[in-house]
Amino acid sequence: MTFKIVTLGCKVNSYESSIIEDRLLTAGYRKDDVNPDYIFLNTCAVTANAEKQDRQVLRSLIKKYPESKFVVVGCSAQVNKDDYLKYKEVIIVKGNDKKCRIDNLDSKIRDQVNLSSRSFIYDEERSSLPTYKSKAYLKIQDGCDNFCSYCIVPIARGKSRSRDKDSILKELQEYISSGIKEIIIGGIDVSSYGNNSYTLTDLIKKMTSFKGDYRIRISSIEISRIDENYVSLFKDNPHLAYHFHIPLQSGSNKILKLMNRKYTREEFISKVNMIKNILPGIALSTDVITGFPGENEEDFNETFSLLKDLSFMKIHAFPYSERKYTKAITLSDSVDKQIRKKRVKILDELSKENQKKYYLSSKDNLDILIEKVEGNKVYGYSSNNLYVCAESDNAEVGTIINVSPSYHIYK
Repeated sequence: MTFKIVTLGCKVNSYESSIIEDRLLTAGYRKDDVNPDYIFLNTCAVTANAEKQDRQVLRSLIKKYPESKFVVVGCSAQVNKDDYLKYKEVIIVKGNDKKCRIDNLDSKIRDQVNLSSRSFIYDEERSSLPTYKSKAYLKIQDGCDNFCSYCIVPIARGKSRSRDKDSILKELQEYISSGIKEIIIGGIDVSSYGNNSYTLTDLIKKMTSFKGDYRIRISSIEISRIDENYVSLFKDNPHLAYHFHIPLQSGSNKILKLMNRKYTREEFISKVNMIKNILPGIALSTDVITGFPGENEEDFNETFSLLKDLSFMKIHAFPYSERKYTKAITLSDSVDKQIRKKRVKILDELSKENQKKYYLSSKDNLDILIEKVEGNKVYGYSSNNLYVCAESDNAEVGTIINVSPSYHIYK
């Protein structure tokens, strides 16, 4: 039997698709992009556009592979199962509960979505397949308990639940031993990892105790979970990428409250300044939503000024997207979609400006992990997330080289 996997959405989805692939190969299935017996579509529901793309991709795959059987899994399947059950070519629809298990492909039950997402437990799945050629993604957590008013993730992914630490450390050790140079630590809400006796800080401290030439990059962490103990781990630690991704979403207290975020503008600024004091030159990136219901020009200008003053190197700006099952969809004072897009463009320009300033301020040599080689040119990312081009005659993808900052390029 043969299979093909199509993945949409986040890196967690990519990691979980690699687990599905690993389990299929172990069970004796073969990959086949030409005439697969089964096609797995791993879906995303983070925005309305993401869900639109899910459906478009499914229709195009059905047209291209009319003889294949389809298994639809993931976040959109969790919250929109009926959208997929209407296609006769789809033999199974499964959400995020035990989504990586393949022992039910012969089941006559098409609807395998567990609607009680808040009762999900952590499925101790893992993959022996690196997610990327030069990097590996390591999932340590799933689900979310924050219930931001714009976000469908707590419904689609369920409650926050943490992976067993020994399982995490075993997988990390295997990646290091196999020569993987960068391991990206991720999940849905990484900062909620752990319990009262064992925290994310404890886990990272243990992760950086292994011998070897490797670095660990934390994908994202909430500002409300950051304290001095966590930040101090990054000081003079060659195993930790010198980069924090901290979602802001808005710089207006009014909008933050409507979003049900767990901090104020002032608290966010104070925490970021604390990080900068402990870690001079740290690279900072963030996420922002524009045009949330009720966001006027003053609210947006507060977001703009915060991002400019704190000099976030990279700003990922997104227009607000209405999501069913969320509290925000019931809010009045909707912002015109063209205004949402216009504000995204303004923040994109600020991001380019901030990024250029940060690049030009970097004066030290950098260790870059090579991701692409073209002739004697190599390209890759530094510890502080700068995209760099350098000259090298014998460097290979997946290796780390030290280069002069004069080689920086902007991306």
